[in-house]
Amino acid sequence: MRHQPIIGILGNVRRDPDPDFVSVDRSYTNTACVRAIDGNGGVPVILPVPEDPRLSDPALALCDGLLFPGGWDVDPCHYGEPPHAKLGPVLPELDAFWFHAAAYASEHHIPMLGICRGMQLLNVACGGSLYQDIGERAEKNLLHAQQLRRDTPTHRVLIEPDSRLRRILEAESVYANTLHHQSVKALGKGLVLTARAEDGVVEAFESPDSLIVAVQWHPEDLLRTIPVMSRLFMDLCDRALERQRSPD
Repeated sequence: MRHQPIIGILGNVRRDPDPDFVSVDRSYTNTACVRAIDGNGGVPVILPVPEDPRLSDPALALCDGLLFPGGWDVDPCHYGEPPHAKLGPVLPELDAFWFHAAAYASEHHIPMLGICRGMQLLNVACGGSLYQDIGERAEKNLLHAQQLRRDTPTHRVLIEPDSRLRRILEAESVYANTLHHQSVKALGKGLVLTARAEDGVVEAFESPDSLIVAVQWHPEDLLRTIPVMSRLFMDLCDRALERQRSPD
């Protein structure tokens, strides 16, 4: 019987230039995500992007929880919009895999934690939409794409009472880093908003059944400067362990 929960970290794709050879595509995740999981009770496993999303099913079946990390923009075709002039790079195969993983996790009751792109994609997977660029908002925006180090908190996040996020962080507000130019517009079906920035930008949501917890900032990069952020990963591992003890 397993004890430490296996946490699948959805892989990203990047093309690395090579001065001596032809450029290659690489599957990867940030080391900070790996450390955040193995430092909080889980066994991290990186899930690379398959050619056919269904090929990932045996790997997904081994996972007790899933981490949807940051990365590329989500293609607006998934929420019925044409591309905005400030839309960043999108990768169809990446979107296809992550949407498939979200559907698989929902069907098999696998707990999820979304971070930045991961939060945005989970929102779209639940039928929501995004601002393709925060400049689309009518309101005046704070800086959401900081140029400071990733472990530097930049703005305050206001947390809703009676939310799982409030119980996890045990705070009415926290300071967070901010590394995004897209944000949640219409909230997905069945999701509850749990935090906003002081300019109103959605910073977190969750599902009432605790299957989904998602944040817009990057807590994996704040474990040293704001140690309370480790609780988000501990919570994912706790939810995964609970699921492991009572699987479908």
